[in-house]
Amino acid sequence: MQNQKPAALNVIASDPIGNTWALPKDAIVRFGKGLMNEWDIKLSPDGTYFAVATGMGLWWYDVSSMLPISLWETERGLINSLDFSHDGKWIVTYNSDGILKVMDVQSGSLVRQIEDQYASGGLACSSNGKWIAVADSNGIIKVLDIHRDVDIAQMDRGEHKWQSNDISQLEFSPDGKLLAANAGNPPLYSNDKENYDELLNPDTERDQIYVWYPETGEALIKFAGYRLAFSPDSRLLAASCPDETPHDTKRVDRCVSVWDVTSGERIAHFSGHTDWIDTVAISPCNQFVASSDTTTLRVWDIATGSQKMVYPDLHDPFYTKEGELFALASPSSPNPTEVWNVETNEKILKISAGIGGIGFAESLATAYTDGKLQQLNEKMSRKQSDDNVPVYSILREHRFPWPDPKGIWVDNQTLASKTHGEGVLLWDVAKKRMGDNLLKDEWVGSFTVLPDGRILASCISEESKVWDAKQPDNPIAEFITPEGPSQWARDAVFAPTGDRIAVGSRLGTLYVWNFEQLANPVQLVGHTDHTWALAFSPDGKRLVSGAADETARVWDVELGEEIAILPIGEPCIPMGFAFSPCGDLIVGGLNNEIRLWCTAQLTTLRTIPQPENNRRPYALAFSPCGNYLASGTWWEKGMQKMAIRLWDVATSENIHTFWGHNSDVQSLAFSPNGTMLASGSFDGTILLWDMTPYL
Repeated sequence: MQNQKPAALNVIASDPIGNTWALPKDAIVRFGKGLMNEWDIKLSPDGTYFAVATGMGLWWYDVSSMLPISLWETERGLINSLDFSHDGKWIVTYNSDGILKVMDVQSGSLVRQIEDQYASGGLACSSNGKWIAVADSNGIIKVLDIHRDVDIAQMDRGEHKWQSNDISQLEFSPDGKLLAANAGNPPLYSNDKENYDELLNPDTERDQIYVWYPETGEALIKFAGYRLAFSPDSRLLAASCPDETPHDTKRVDRCVSVWDVTSGERIAHFSGHTDWIDTVAISPCNQFVASSDTTTLRVWDIATGSQKMVYPDLHDPFYTKEGELFALASPSSPNPTEVWNVETNEKILKISAGIGGIGFAESLATAYTDGKLQQLNEKMSRKQSDDNVPVYSILREHRFPWPDPKGIWVDNQTLASKTHGEGVLLWDVAKKRMGDNLLKDEWVGSFTVLPDGRILASCISEESKVWDAKQPDNPIAEFITPEGPSQWARDAVFAPTGDRIAVGSRLGTLYVWNFEQLANPVQLVGHTDHTWALAFSPDGKRLVSGAADETARVWDVELGEEIAILPIGEPCIPMGFAFSPCGDLIVGGLNNEIRLWCTAQLTTLRTIPQPENNRRPYALAFSPCGNYLASGTWWEKGMQKMAIRLWDVATSENIHTFWGHNSDVQSLAFSPNGTMLASGSFDGTILLWDMTPYL
């Protein structure tokens, strides 16, 4: 296969990490590559490059160096799904605006653009180069003709009363003549406040495997199952499935069925696994099927209907073109994933954890055993582990936790942020890269930087903890929460005084814990629905809150009493609050306006109407001097970039507007000296903006 090297776009040679590529005007650096899902990472067919779909664009990486080599699609970003054409010449992407793009890999040019085609449930390219299958948020699968830009068929799933995004696997047979999918048919629950968690569809079928003719949408096979795999010659289909009770709501898919897709008949059925089967694979000779659960790999003889071999501690089996069976082993973290030749019991490769998780490790292992990765072979011949096994290190790109990256300044050159399941990360602004990792063994829900520079972090769950980041082994507070963790609303907030933490609930009640009196949290009762926004006053004595009951309330946290309901004009859900540095103003983001209240009288001082095309302010932050206010915009359909507006507090004048994020601006923070502004977005990035020309 000819090497299809991707076009190098937006590359800055002096920045091999990519933190300054394609920066918007006035931005200094970008932290994070964007919101990504490990299944939105695909290895090129020749095994040389891989593409990563993220909230900010399409990143390309070189397999040998694991460094980014190109950045595409930054104008809109929000890429949810991708796939390569069979020959590797094209890459197909889908974004949240419902736009499907077919692009030439070598030139980066647009080959086709198809609008109003939704593929949030995934997409797949056929081997004949003609079709793209897409699954939308309602579980509807269609097949599109790439060359004619038309739908040629919609897959028939029969009666499907309760629609949801339930497609977890979508793929064409190797010859392109069939299309298969796993449809989850999941239980759906009510979001109604009065009937919360009521099961709406008790007769759900749960996971079903479908096989269709893609040109007509006609179903060939349907059966209860979860994971599927075609044989290399497209004649057989293997899938994990339950026993003979497919409608059992507590079913476990621990059997394997093999189907002859030419006749639509099941030709073999195997049982023996004791847990959910996560992977199946058929040998090129069509004689054997391998399957694995969490602890065991089993090989079955299709012709005799018997078990051939059992291998403990191996999973994710795959066959090479020559018929050799390989599998992965995952020792305890942080040890790398191991690749084993199953039949010779030989460990041949180690792959460290990083981008893409186990799914990407399997893709690399498959390419390596098929001999596609010559550069990788050369690299690993120079890097051996203690047991003389080659080691391949996958880059560990930072990921912010979904959905709101949040940056808080430690000092004028250090920004702190949460990281996905690994504590609090410090960013070196001068070097424009990651620094130290604090509390890296903890799952942090909220954190703050106190005026004295201390970093406090928390995890609010049934057994809640609060840490000082410099003392990870000794939590400063541990307490039991009165409601289950599913009832908490977004993140907790710390008082600037460092002695309290507050959190809202789905039911509206607010809880405030004083670290000196943990056994008796203050309960603030008044809201009647989900609380969305909380902010402490600078002295920590007051708390302002906004909820889905369309009220904004101010509380005395020491007395545990409501002080006032803030006037908000027309009914709306307040989505963000901030106190001015001296505490004399409260600012709130409402529908189509920013409203300022006097904290002494708790009356409206003035409102700042928002522009017609960008009307929902959400994130808010005062400058350290209190003279300026930054506001970030919530995404609405049709918007390309989100606005971050800088306001003069005294005059309500819009001094400047920054454009850069692709989705909701969820957090804002000025540096202590006011020269920089950090903005965190739903697109999975934090941008730092230069304030010096405007303040």
